Amino acid sequence: MAAPSDKALEQAALWLTTFESGEATPADEVACARWRGADPAHELAWQMIAETAGHLRDGLAGVPPGVVRHTLRGEAAVRSRRRALKALASVGAIALSGSGGWMMVRTGTYDRLAADHATRAGERRTVTLPDGTVVTLNTASAIDIAFDAQHRQVRLRAGEIDVRSGADALGRPLVIATRFGTVSPIGTRFVVRDIAAYDAIAVGVAEGAVRIEPAAGGPAARVEAGQQASFSRSSVSAPAPLDPGLRAWLDGMLVVRRMPLPRFVAELGRYRRGILRCDPALDGLAVSGAFPLDDTDAALTLLAKALPVRVRAVTPYWITILPR
Repeated sequence: MAAPSDKALEQAALWLTTFESGEATPADEVACARWRGADPAHELAWQMIAETAGHLRDGLAGVPPGVVRHTLRGEAAVRSRRRALKALASVGAIALSGSGGWMMVRTGTYDRLAADHATRAGERRTVTLPDGTVVTLNTASAIDIAFDAQHRQVRLRAGEIDVRSGADALGRPLVIATRFGTVSPIGTRFVVRDIAAYDAIAVGVAEGAVRIEPAAGGPAARVEAGQQASFSRSSVSAPAPLDPGLRAWLDGMLVVRRMPLPRFVAELGRYRRGILRCDPALDGLAVSGAFPLDDTDAALTLLAKALPVRVRAVTPYWITILPR
């Protein structure tokens, strides 16, 4: 079966928030059952959202009911898609710990569902903010926007963005907030890349300069045009020449130079739905070249021509790279 659409997943999330609010009506139950039965993809979407949310109906048994109701009551009442998804993300992240207490966890799915702006696998999207700043989101990326009288903040929840900062008429500073710290532009264009599998966030500056400040209080660093750097919660690497591959996704290309094949497969997999994996026997191979991101099947064909590998597709959503 094909993977459910984003629209189906979002509708499933909306139904889940309705039921978890404690204010679902019998008519809601009938309507949800009718929706789930109308299309096998709807039922699959429902199952995926329930699993992603930590099986809320069972897994939140130890969380005080008032916490759930307080968070979701208003959201279900207004039936706003985005607000309902934010509520699901905030409450769905509650999970029971082994000691019987409760704790917060996050997943990339929560980030995408709850974000102000997000992209699905293989999608790129450009957003113009109220101050004129232009943000382009790469595949599977998510951001939140928070502007007030004193500040302009773009929070990168996940993925990769290109930012062309605007000149704010109110003189408010623009800050890109990440899990490891902040990036402050100085009349600039730059990319910020935060992939959960990696333990550092990458920044590449095309124009102007940026100031990177690690969250744990390590020394801040300035990165100039034509440079890139990475940072963790406590430190910033020394600036290095900007790798053109860091911004190649803006042109729909994945450009790599001697990238280990498993890492290449993981990177290409970010642009596809489903599973793309690499046989461990190929761990010693490396990849160099330019590959199209808007046609990942063509990219896999090029890979098979360049290296002694073959592509086995169990389904369009389950592909393995094997030795030839």
